[in-house]
Parts: sequence; structure tokens; C-alpha cells
Amino acid sequence: MKLIRKADPRDVQKIALGADEYVDRLYGCFRFDNSRADGFQPERELELIMRGGVFHKVTVPEELKIPLEAGKAVNNDSFYIEPIGANLDSMMLLTMRAGWNQVEQDLQRIVDLDPQGNFVASFRTADHDIPVSTASVAPVGSRNTWIGMILVHPELRRQGIANAMMQHCVNYAIEQGKVINGLDATPMGNTVYGAVGYTDSFRIWRSWFDPSQFNQSSFDQTRISRVSAADLDELIRYDSTRWLARENIIRALFTDSAEEAYLSRNGNGEIEGYLFARPGRLRYFIGPFVADDDPTARGLLTCVCHSLSARGITESFIDTPESKFNHPGVYDKSVFDQQQKPSDHKLIAKLTPVRDFTRMYQAVDERKAENLVGEFIDKEKLDPENRRVVEFSQAMYDSVANYTETMGFMEYEEKVLQHYHWGTTGPEKG
Repeated sequence: MKLIRKADPRDVQKIALGADEYVDRLYGCFRFDNSRADGFQPERELELIMRGGVFHKVTVPEELKIPLEAGKAVNNDSFYIEPIGANLDSMMLLTMRAGWNQVEQDLQRIVDLDPQGNFVASFRTADHDIPVSTASVAPVGSRNTWIGMILVHPELRRQGIANAMMQHCVNYAIEQGKVINGLDATPMGNTVYGAVGYTDSFRIWRSWFDPSQFNQSSFDQTRISRVSAADLDELIRYDSTRWLARENIIRALFTDSAEEAYLSRNGNGEIEGYLFARPGRLRYFIGPFVADDDPTARGLLTCVCHSLSARGITESFIDTPESKFNHPGVYDKSVFDQQQKPSDHKLIAKLTPVRDFTRMYQAVDERKAENLVGEFIDKEKLDPENRRVVEFSQAMYDSVANYTETMGFMEYEEKVLQHYHWGTTGPEKG
């Protein structure tokens, strides 16, 4: 199932606009003359797949150039945000440009959770309709959400698009009556999320490792078995005591992880942990991975690593809370790539941390709502009666009702629940 129907950067190295309507739309980001980025270039060479090692040549006829209007583009009438519909190809392209790990099935799963909660931003006039950004609000059970996939083509950055997408996501979550609204932020996204009331909780590290290092380790085969469809209801009940209730997500992830889904039962036959793993574009991904104690976690990880190694899989990603490292390293929030990353993982001897996420939740009291609205007006230089200001203000003040429950959950997760999580995952992760 390929989402990109033509000029997939995995298959071609030359992208020529002006000859095909589909290509002109998918790669329309290169048509814009954005003075806040690199401006219009009729010819350029760049890696369309971040760190892919292949440079692509992109050519755009001069007559296709689109000047951006003065001021931030998101405040112009040509900027639209709407449900993603048939634009999953743009989301796929954006994930590759960002160097993310999702495959097509990951994106389809995200959209299937709530088709109306996945968005595309486009610039649309009588002459063009070009997607430039995506975002996702995935339902976590019936009461909560997880926001992700906020991606913008680099050629359109510094136009306020990421902020507008995030605000739209928050508006959608609040309008749907959701209470706890979380996300895992990359360093680049942290400031964007803070502007809509998101508060830092704890750090998570994406790392990779070779499963074969567990080949000489053993696990208790009387306790650990593959997850079957008959186990799923019980597993979902177990999972809901270890995090937020998320039956919809667990069922969807199980479907995509059925080849590599395992659970562990204690001496009484009760579930004491489980682990899912699924393919990724760059590496296999392990998560969710939940266990009541270290020996259970070690057994589950050994089991899946035996299977992955036997299949010839030599590298796997895992997103693990920083608390699972004996040495947390030194964190500098002003730096994108941390120089002193954590080390000495409690389960995986040879593990390479790649980058960090910050788990965040929207937590806004009345004073903070007032400050956020004032900061938004000042930053965007908009009149208080402007439609965007009115919508932003409404969402911030409506979210105040969720403050107490969200803060209570954040504290409980940080102090208690995160200790069960060896490989964490949001619905959007691959």
C-alpha cells in the first residue's frame, strides 16, 4: 500500500514540476517564494528523505512561482485547515522529510482512529491548492487525546503554520470534550506546544539497539506467549490500569503488531506485562512495552529479540523513559542534539540514544489562559476581535475545566505509572 502515487522520493531522484498535476500539487511547497526561508529557487538539490544519503534534484518553472503575501501567511484568506481526506500522501512525504520512522500502515491507523481529527493545511486560490502541513488528534479511549504528526514543509516555515496547526488541534480536542490532552514533543516542537498551554512532564529517549545481543539470554517460556485475539480483552483491562484507558489504540496496534506481540503471566495466570513490536521505515519499533517489574520486562524483551534476530532484523528502535537509564546524562534544553546523553540502560547493555522527546500535557488555569491569550495577540499582532484570537481565547478558557484532573494525572504518571513503561508509544509513533 503506497500512499505516494507518483514521484516517490524512495524511487526517483529527479522531481520536475510543470508536467504533471499530481506532482505539482504534492511538491507544490517548492513553488512558494518565502522570504522567511530560502525563497523561490527554480532548481535545487536536497535530501527529500532526511539522512537518507540520496540527493534529489527539484526543478520548478519560473511561471509556477507563487509569491507569499505580506505578513504571516496563516493570517491570509488563502490559508485553510481541514480534515486530511485524500492527503495522506502529503503526510507520508512530510514524515520522510523529517526523518521519522512511520510506514504507510502507521498513517492509515492514525487516520482510522478519527478521520475528522487528522488535518491538512493548504494554500488555496483559484489557481492552486497546495498542501503544506499535517497534524493529528488521536482519541485515547473516549475521554482523552494524543496530538502528533505536526509537520510543515521547510520551504513554508516561519509563517506561523505549526502554531496554527497546533491551535487547531487543541480547539478540536476541547470541542470534542476531551479532558487529558497529551503529546511527546521533539525539541523543535516544545516551544510551539508551550504557546498553547502544554507543560513539561518527563523525558523519553528514542534509542536503537541490535536484538542479537540477547541471543545468549533465556526467558521463561512457561510465562511468556504470543498474544492471541482471545487474550486481547484481558490485556486491554491490564493496560488501562497502567496508563490511560485506550482500547481503541491497543486493538489497532495489535492488528499491526500481531507477528510480534507477547504477554507474560505470573504464577496465578494473571497478566504481568506485554510487548508489541512492528515494522518501521528505518527500523523495527518496540512499543508499547509495559511490565510490572524488571524480570518480567527482561523476559519479554529477550523473547521479542530472539524472534527479531531470527528474522534477520539487526536494528530496532525503542522509546524509553529517561528513568530507565542508570545515568541520565546532562540535559541542556537550549540544545537540539544533547552532547551528554543518558547511558547504562537497565535492560539493554548496548543501546544508542538518538534523540529525546518531552512528554507534555495541556494544563491551563485561569491566570495562564489570560497570559497565553495576551502573548498570542502580541506575537501575531492581531486585533483582539480577530477570528483567530477569538477561537484561541475560547479554547484556552474552555481548557481550564481540565486543569485539576490533568495535573493529578501528570503527577501520578510521573511518580508511579512511568515505572511500568519500558517502551512507550503514542498512537502516532512508528
